[in-house]
Amino acid sequence: MDTATLRAALRQALAFTCVAASLLTGHAQEAAEPPLGVDVLEAGFKWRPNYVSDDMLRHADKDANNWLHYGKDYQNTRFSQLTQINADNVRKLVPKWNLSFGVNDAQDSQTTVVNGRVYVTASQNKVFALDGASGRMIWKYERSLPGDLGPRLCCEAVNRGVAVFKDKVYMATLDTHVVALNATNGTVEWEAKLGDYKSGDIYTSMPLVAKGLIVVGNSGGDVGGNVGKITALDPDSGKVVWQTFTRPTSAADPAAKTWANDSWQSGGVSAWLTGTYDAKSNLILWGAGNPTPDFDPSVRKGDNLYSNSTLALDADTGKLRFHFQYTPNDAWDYDGNNEVILVDDQKGRKVWLHADRNGHLYSIDRTNGKCQWVVPIARVNWVTGFADNCRPIVNPEKVPRYDRVVTDVAPVLDGGKEWHPAAYSPLTRYVYVPFIDSSMDLQAKKQEWKRGEWFLSSKVLKANPYTGGVKAFDATTGELAWTRPQSTPATSGLLTTAGRLVFSGDAEGFFSAMRDDTGETLWRFNVGTGIHGNPTTFTADGKQYVAIVYGPGGGSIWPLVYDELFKRQNRGGGMMVFGLQE
Repeated sequence: MDTATLRAALRQALAFTCVAASLLTGHAQEAAEPPLGVDVLEAGFKWRPNYVSDDMLRHADKDANNWLHYGKDYQNTRFSQLTQINADNVRKLVPKWNLSFGVNDAQDSQTTVVNGRVYVTASQNKVFALDGASGRMIWKYERSLPGDLGPRLCCEAVNRGVAVFKDKVYMATLDTHVVALNATNGTVEWEAKLGDYKSGDIYTSMPLVAKGLIVVGNSGGDVGGNVGKITALDPDSGKVVWQTFTRPTSAADPAAKTWANDSWQSGGVSAWLTGTYDAKSNLILWGAGNPTPDFDPSVRKGDNLYSNSTLALDADTGKLRFHFQYTPNDAWDYDGNNEVILVDDQKGRKVWLHADRNGHLYSIDRTNGKCQWVVPIARVNWVTGFADNCRPIVNPEKVPRYDRVVTDVAPVLDGGKEWHPAAYSPLTRYVYVPFIDSSMDLQAKKQEWKRGEWFLSSKVLKANPYTGGVKAFDATTGELAWTRPQSTPATSGLLTTAGRLVFSGDAEGFFSAMRDDTGETLWRFNVGTGIHGNPTTFTADGKQYVAIVYGPGGGSIWPLVYDELFKRQNRGGGMMVFGLQE
């Protein structure tokens, strides 16, 4: 190359660099000559702090700093790779800041964290955005709810958290809306109405972001007239992309044959907990709840599909690929909504693990819905055994009747495990389950179905004394590895970390850290009132924090349980964040 040609090439390169720099910096710089081979050169940049991409969501299992999903990652493990707080120094854990929610209802929430910014919900559909290191409030959203909503709520005005995607924060509301909030300032970007709360249709759980869609399931299946459904929305507009019903909506549906006497018409089966997304198979795995009436199975003989099941749905269309049903013809309000955890076990099987309210832990092949094994979580007597594909063989002595009270049915309707999520550690290969050990006395009654009214069909419903705790099971075999019992039922979700810790809360208000391999309690702190929310962990300014939402209450028969605790305990909701003492 001669000198003249070299100089010309350098001028072209310099001109291209100057134009590119001007576009990036916003400064107008005029190049002497246009860049070689480019006719139109344009670039734009919009400041979007804490923007959450699909790539971030897909690889949340490799992201130690943030908490982007309900279960931390798409596998739903609730496992954090953080090690700053660990089994050797957890005794130095102290409160760093506290947020009062300003409301007294039950608090079932948890944090979602993006680059040190914490998003958390409270009951009454409040959303707070906070600085993770200091607790300084950045913005808050408070929704105005209808005055006649209260009688339709089974479990107080709870909410279980927000989803994050792109530059928005998404909350499902008690009055059947999904609200998209600007992640920077909390302003409403759009609202989408999905139902009518006067029929009992409400929304309480964190949405799932899957395949670029905002997916939500409804609550309120125990109120007559409500139909269980899972809905996928466009994240930018709120437009419905697809909707799947969890029970038949017409006699033409083949599943209607599993409901005697057209009982599917009042069958409930709400989808009230957050599902998970198996990105490799493009399946959304979502739990469906109990059939109604809750305690009179004689009026709806049959399996009552798809109640008490995990549904495997095509993420693009919502079409059902397959399902697994845990409790056919449920007579005890056991639901089947609880989360699934995606694990490749030590035998190379691709499974989901599911700890059900019916008192059992399941390993299910997530490619076809076939059961690998089932083991009890706590004391169970409503079954005498299992047939093919882990189908339960019901103990007829524990089925509710009209003519007498059936006593000591185990587990209680809150379950061997309530909705509070389990956790899994890839280090120990254990699944950790918050369990309940109790039973109930039941008597059924005939009840006429009426739209918008409770449809339980129970003459007697009595809970017997509760205990509980945390158990660890081998995720490959189901063998019990350890147990840590306590005097009150487990009333929080779990968190496990690479620091070899498992965190949990209880109804008395103790937040605890245990060794992941033995269950030994290493640290406890009394937050001042009962814990019903879920622990999470994250980093802010390079430091690890652990957060727990507290505030007792909830539905089912929890109010009766807490009546005794409230003799020495106050109500009140908030979030406490812990870090290492400096």
